[in-house]
Amino acid sequence: MTRDLLLGIEAVLADGTVVSDMRKLRKNNTGYDVKQCFVGSEGTLGIVTGAVLRLAPLPTRRATAWLKLASGAPLAELLAPVRRESADLLTTFEFMAARSIALASDAMTDPPSLGAGSAGAVLVEFASSSCHLDLDELMEAVLAEAIEAGWIEDAFLAQSGSQRTAMWQLRETIPEGEKCRNGSVKHDISVPLSSIQRFLNLAGSQVRSYDAQLELSVYGHVGDGNLHYNVLIPPDVDRLEFTRRIEGSLSLQLYDTAATLGGTFSAEHGVGRFKKHLLERYGDVGRIAAMRRIKTAFDPADIMNAGAIVCPLGEKSAR
Repeated sequence: MTRDLLLGIEAVLADGTVVSDMRKLRKNNTGYDVKQCFVGSEGTLGIVTGAVLRLAPLPTRRATAWLKLASGAPLAELLAPVRRESADLLTTFEFMAARSIALASDAMTDPPSLGAGSAGAVLVEFASSSCHLDLDELMEAVLAEAIEAGWIEDAFLAQSGSQRTAMWQLRETIPEGEKCRNGSVKHDISVPLSSIQRFLNLAGSQVRSYDAQLELSVYGHVGDGNLHYNVLIPPDVDRLEFTRRIEGSLSLQLYDTAATLGGTFSAEHGVGRFKKHLLERYGDVGRIAAMRRIKTAFDPADIMNAGAIVCPLGEKSAR
């Protein structure tokens, strides 16, 4: 995440004050870490005019694999040995449900014949700038352990740059596949890694109870506990009306489940104006109060992205 890479920042506040801390320090315990206030603030506290980021060497070698998951394959348990054996070499662990893969394939002119297992698929990638590591050998060893455990039906290790590109194109075309079908009601869920399987099971039951005819597109960054749990909009229905109906009912059930498991309703997409009511519903009262105090200190007149996330003290939050 960006906040983990941020070393310094320069920003201009609403009154013209320049907040500058552009030092390239990994350790700096000289008071409040003001720069972190701007990360995730969506422009509500000031305008960022400069930043110092921690960079990593550009990887020169990669090992990329497509894993077809067996029925009942536990994602967290599968990730554990992969992470244990690869440590910092692991850069990707992307889960995709079978329906999501089918949507992406339908949207591609020449889709790769990778397919999904009974429980979907996972795209795994190791990367390194070292010329002394055999990443393919490491990947094969990790996959052998997973296959022996019965979690994988089949696996494909990319043998060329073009094969790797094809795997990534299939993953990255999922959003386009959803659009081609009539769109989706998106849920940007974040839950602890240990609770991902529990969320999938509970959420699946909720969707079936709500409407057994609904279809889902589920994919995400399992290594970060982030799932895109999207309800597909049926063909030939009014998209706006359907979205409003789902967001006023099923979406809240899904968010309730995520919150019960220690998760949130927004892993990547932020809060903005349209999800302020969700922040108030699920956010800690003390945390929201502290956020409003910070907003008041930085932008009391609420002129920086006015109305987003929280309002300054003294102003009523709009739902």
